[in-house]
Amino acid sequence: MRLIKLSLASLFFMLHFSGCGTNPVQSISRDDSELRNVDSELQQTFESALQLMRQNKTAQAKKHLQNLIDQYPQMAGPYINLGIIQLTEGDLAKAENTFTTALKIKPDSPPAHNQLGVALRMQGKFQEAEQAYTSALKLQPDYLLAHRNLGILYDLYLPRPKLALQHYKHCQTLSDSSDKEISGWILDLERRIKPSK
Repeated sequence: MRLIKLSLASLFFMLHFSGCGTNPVQSISRDDSELRNVDSELQQTFESALQLMRQNKTAQAKKHLQNLIDQYPQMAGPYINLGIIQLTEGDLAKAENTFTTALKIKPDSPPAHNQLGVALRMQGKFQEAEQAYTSALKLQPDYLLAHRNLGILYDLYLPRPKLALQHYKHCQTLSDSSDKEISGWILDLERRIKPSK
């Protein structure tokens, strides 16, 4: 029973961040249905870490996450969150290792693949980043952040503007509201791709 509880709890810990700019932390979401399957102490520790991350109190958030890792080493979520903090601190190699550890624990984690892609891209490992984003999309084809990151990779780092445009259009379709930034990127790419007469 505890193994099932820990597996479900690991889903609860996953945060989804886009990682497109210099600061990879852009949005936080979680599956609240998992809250029912996690004991209250674990919930409280996670909520504290999440709040500290929002407040940019990274040293304290890292302590909370490390405590979770020490207590629940087979949960991928705390590793993912720790890796996100490492990305924001610019410790890219360490973040890559942390996301790789999360994927050893939970190979079917789209957020871990996506964040690994961010860490790889930021280190100039563009083909490896492409593989990581593609893995996230194989697991979750409607994963907006992976489409966005893959579009950015194809647009800015690998010369594949048509593929970038496809992924940006997926983002536009998947987003709840009109994203002016994505709309601008689409317009720019359509101008660049348009054949000259």
